[in-house]
Amino acid sequence: MKLKIKNTQLSAALKLGEKLDKKKPAASKTSAKPKEQEKTAPPTGARKKPVVKIKQKEVPKEPEIVEEVELPVIDEPAVEEPEQPEPVVVEERRQLQVIEKEPSPLPKKAEPSKQIDDDKPSFKTPQEKKKPAPPTAKRFETMSSFDARDRAGLRLGEERRYGPRRRKGPKQKTSSQPVLRPSELKVKLPISVKDLAAQMKIKAAEIVSKLFKQGMAVMINDELEDETTVQIIGEEFGCAITIDTSEEERLRITGKTIQEEIQTTAPDILKARPPVVAFMGHVDHGKTSLIDSIRKSNITAKEAGAITQHIGAFRAFTKHGEVTILDTPGHEAFTEMRQRGADVTDLVILVVAGDEGMKPQTDEALSQAQEAGVPVVVAINKCDKPDFNADNVYRQLSDRNLLPEAWGGQTLTVNCSATTGEGIDQLLEMVLLQAEMLELNAEPTARARGSILESELSRGFGPVATVLVQNGMLKKGDALVIDHFYGRVKTMHDEHQKSIDQAGPSVPVKITGLSGVPEAGAEFIVVENEKEARKLSEERVAGFERKALQKRTTAGFEELMKRKQQLQEKKVFPIVLRTDVQGSLEAVKNSLKKIPQSKIELNIISEGIGQISESDVELAAASNAVIIGFHTQVESHAEPQIKNNKLEVKLYDIIYHLVDGVKEMMVNQLDKVSEEKEVGEAEVRATFKSSQHGIIAGCQVTDGIIKRNHNIKQIRDDSIIWEGSIASLKRVNEDVKEVSKGFECGILLKGQTDIAAGDILKSFETTYHTQTLE
Repeated sequence: MKLKIKNTQLSAALKLGEKLDKKKPAASKTSAKPKEQEKTAPPTGARKKPVVKIKQKEVPKEPEIVEEVELPVIDEPAVEEPEQPEPVVVEERRQLQVIEKEPSPLPKKAEPSKQIDDDKPSFKTPQEKKKPAPPTAKRFETMSSFDARDRAGLRLGEERRYGPRRRKGPKQKTSSQPVLRPSELKVKLPISVKDLAAQMKIKAAEIVSKLFKQGMAVMINDELEDETTVQIIGEEFGCAITIDTSEEERLRITGKTIQEEIQTTAPDILKARPPVVAFMGHVDHGKTSLIDSIRKSNITAKEAGAITQHIGAFRAFTKHGEVTILDTPGHEAFTEMRQRGADVTDLVILVVAGDEGMKPQTDEALSQAQEAGVPVVVAINKCDKPDFNADNVYRQLSDRNLLPEAWGGQTLTVNCSATTGEGIDQLLEMVLLQAEMLELNAEPTARARGSILESELSRGFGPVATVLVQNGMLKKGDALVIDHFYGRVKTMHDEHQKSIDQAGPSVPVKITGLSGVPEAGAEFIVVENEKEARKLSEERVAGFERKALQKRTTAGFEELMKRKQQLQEKKVFPIVLRTDVQGSLEAVKNSLKKIPQSKIELNIISEGIGQISESDVELAAASNAVIIGFHTQVESHAEPQIKNNKLEVKLYDIIYHLVDGVKEMMVNQLDKVSEEKEVGEAEVRATFKSSQHGIIAGCQVTDGIIKRNHNIKQIRDDSIIWEGSIASLKRVNEDVKEVSKGFECGILLKGQTDIAAGDILKSFETTYHTQTLE
């Protein structure tokens, strides 16, 4: 179409519109004025060039600013516009240029006062769509819910939730340098396998493997407390290990023994002390009687059964000088008491009855004195008896490498009598002479140290200990440490129960104010104050508890199952044990351990010192146990509970009576053993059917006697086919209790109908016997 525009104003407006179209983006131009494209279309005869159509991506449009422009009126003559396809060429060139341009990023929100002039198109080509997003682009992922992890940026999307966990911190670099192992090492015991391996710069598995080859099954957290084991491990890996004992020495307060402490003291400070003499020997050989004769007292009458069952400490003042005497039990159950007496004594008087000679406990006491390195003086007692034979004792001593002085040897012997007092002065003279040769000294101004001879729990005073001061001066109010107990001396009493304020070397006293009942034989030492004593005691308790936790069973599963089966097969006899003093508790336990326990096991579920309390009764009632007391009584408020629970309480004053009583109770717990004895035999001659009773066997007694209460074994073809009892026994038509040999009878067997002629019925009598513990 050819348009001829004659109006000059309209022509000017069209030219201005073309200028404005050049400034607008291509997207708006292609969609804004389709009618103008129709006007500028080329003539039909012209060749059309292909135009590539690209799907444009919608880009948010910027608000267009429309300005009203007043066009000036120009008086120009109308000029006829030539028909040229220039606008089409311009449009095609513009479209080709758009394809080569890259998409621009999203523009920021424009201010309304500014006009945006952007010629870049808002669509992407297929090649640009395939390109990956730039690394700065933020990735948005769906979250199921919002919580604090989202705010902190720690939460992952569904795609990465189960991915590998990122390593925190800097990546560790593996060093290629060789590990330098120490050639020397100092460790404290106990030490765990893991800690020992860390200090030796080796793997813990290597130590576990070495110990396993040596027969020790341990884990890396198990602690080693044996010095030899730790040093052997060090030798295996070329490391010399020494044990650090500084902590142990601190807990011991001093690394010196009492004798070493005395020996390192200046001689001018030391003072002579009385000798400590222990009377030892067999039971009933007259030890306590000799002490009574020396002290002019009557201790024997106070002892139950006229035998010593406690260790006693006394001071004797004689015309020859002062002597401290320890009276030890002679019964075999009190071995540990005798051992303590030998350990703290300076001289042992071995008492031998001249009419009986040396006995097993005499030999044991002699060996204990020799092991302690203590001189021995033999007192041959009962020289007033007609059957006294000193030569027999001399011969027995010679057989034990103790040649008597009377036979030219060096062993001092004295013939004496506790009844008449003969030889007592000579015995004391020899003792003091021997003590003078030993040069017994001590430092009375030093801090007190000594040993516990006996301990008990008194109802009025609490824990009470009989101590022997061996060095220094023990005063009332002193703070002391005994094993894992501590205390401050509140009261001090001598052997006459007289209150005293201080006790020097070789003086036995009873003290109160302790935190617990210490074990007999333990050593006490005085410290600066009670606070320090408590601290040391708590640290020792912690060490004891740690060692107790370290003790773990290494038995395998089979051994544990075997032990469990043994306990199931054997019966258990539980007891609650209470004694008066610590030494008696040890003696009773040692005696009870010697009881045979192959058939029934003795289980001490609770042990203690003092009177039988309510807690003991409650425990015995819960475990169905027997309460056993030795030299003690039942508290008054516990007696009603014993009656209500119907518990069995056994109190003893003599130790061998206690042991015999426990043996008897253990035997009564065992089942009776049944024994069958054949007493008669009958042969079945015929059988009779009874509608009321069943099959009745007509028999003739061929041997012994058949009784109605006997058990019967039915034998056919030399094999037992039935065992049972007799329901009825008749002779003719009368019920009888027994039928003798040669007589006929009718026997009705209980529950048996298979009876035939020719069967043999044998009768047995069952007896029950009490088992023995062995």
